[in-house]
Amino acid sequence: MNHNLKLKIALLSCCFVTASTNAIAGNIPEMAKTFSSTPLYIIELITTIPSLFQMLAIIFGRFIAKKIGYKNNILLGIVLCGIGGVIPIFIQEIMLILLSRAVFGIGVGLISSSLLTLIISFFDGETRSTMIGMQGSIGGLGSLVATFIAGQLLIFGWNYSFITYFVSFIVLIIVFLFVPNVKNKEVHDNKETHQHATKSFKDIMGLVSLSLLMFLSVSLATLFVIKSSSLVTQAGYGTAKDGSTIIMLISLGSLLSGAIYGKIYSKIKDMSLVLFYVLCAVAFVIGGIFNHLITMLIAGFILGFGYMAFVPFIQEKIHSVYVHFGESATSVVLVFQSLGAFLAPYLGNMFSYVTTDLNNQFIMSGVIFGVLALIAFFIKRPIQA
Repeated sequence: MNHNLKLKIALLSCCFVTASTNAIAGNIPEMAKTFSSTPLYIIELITTIPSLFQMLAIIFGRFIAKKIGYKNNILLGIVLCGIGGVIPIFIQEIMLILLSRAVFGIGVGLISSSLLTLIISFFDGETRSTMIGMQGSIGGLGSLVATFIAGQLLIFGWNYSFITYFVSFIVLIIVFLFVPNVKNKEVHDNKETHQHATKSFKDIMGLVSLSLLMFLSVSLATLFVIKSSSLVTQAGYGTAKDGSTIIMLISLGSLLSGAIYGKIYSKIKDMSLVLFYVLCAVAFVIGGIFNHLITMLIAGFILGFGYMAFVPFIQEKIHSVYVHFGESATSVVLVFQSLGAFLAPYLGNMFSYVTTDLNNQFIMSGVIFGVLALIAFFIKRPIQA
């Protein structure tokens, strides 16, 4: 297997594309003004609808990869991300924008369905764990850069923010040059000793339980991403551009989280999940209680750290505990992760039946993350099994 630096850089560069989904979340208030007759939760779908189609692409991505190869599957995904990403620059029709975001989501799903498989195939042991953790770190860096560019371009109009997605075509060249073609047999041979292992009902329920945990966690965290810009503008202590800055701080937190994730896990093991959930709870509570831009920026950083730490934790836990499920386990958790992100606006809509005040909705989300931290604390022994 090829473990050289160029391969690592090429594989991780894909995260610049997959993590840029939320880069234009700060556009929501400005787009709401343009499409004033469109319900807000529909406009918020520009951030989350990629996740729905990402989920569908993950489901079918394995079959596509077996036909065209894992590298070609990633290249196809990057092309779709590039095309779907830049289309909104040229159109101002909400349904066509949502359609382009769907295409972007399909691209992300194709990349995701093969990227984690290739990392698991190419790398072993500590290197594999580092690479899985680095996905969050590099993704955070990519999201930070993309969000910064989108925020700066926002002054010219919300549609110009989508220029940031031209980065996809740069990544396309890097992957084409430095990721080797891998025969499907080479990938599956690494797992063939696990494919025929017995899959008990307990194993299936454990996989589903961790996947549901991923679903709820991601849905809540995504709610922060899509609502933070609206919160600061509605409360009157920030602008749409400040909303983009909050997304940047979330990305910065993700960058740091990915960089030190391995060290945290090596120190406190499965208590890591408790810590990550507590950080998310704190972020929501701070954002909900204090109506100040500085505290909101701090909350965004904390949320980004916790968010991009619990994601690789659950991903790697599912792979290590349910390795005998092969690629199916990876696909299941990625599907639940995507579904959680897609349904975040609807979760916010559900919260509105309890309270329409965004501050209170943030506090509610923080309380739920607190409950998840308690659950993670009490089930940490079964997770270790």
